[in-house]
Amino acid sequence: MSTSAWIVLGFGLAALVFGGIGTGLLMSTRDFRRIAQRVSGHVVRLRPSRGDNGTVYYPTIRFTTLNGQQVEAEPNFGSNPPVAPVGGQVPVLYDPADPARMRVDSFWGGGTGIGAVFAGVGAVLLTVSIAVVALGA
Repeated sequence: MSTSAWIVLGFGLAALVFGGIGTGLLMSTRDFRRIAQRVSGHVVRLRPSRGDNGTVYYPTIRFTTLNGQQVEAEPNFGSNPPVAPVGGQVPVLYDPADPARMRVDSFWGGGTGIGAVFAGVGAVLLTVSIAVVALGA
């Protein structure tokens, strides 16, 4: 197999992986937003998670559901800087069937941002793969 064929194969497979993850995240976010209720919440604490690329903060948010239930939960997505300081107010989306399943209602906090990044990287890798094929032909 030629070098350009390996490049096309590598970039094509990476495009499928990144594009698939991004598309899955975006579809999951869309589906969650369809069922979710929106309320206001307050950050009660921040849990730092240190990694090789710095620290990500996961907020614990307290909110009251539309039927009056008090909930304290941590979303799956963290950020740096934090979505709000301790005591800060944030918009919350929660699943009425399971209020602990919640997200911060923002571009990054809700999963849209990371899904868009993955889908974008997949699109760039696919473009590179197509360009290699077009230039090699």
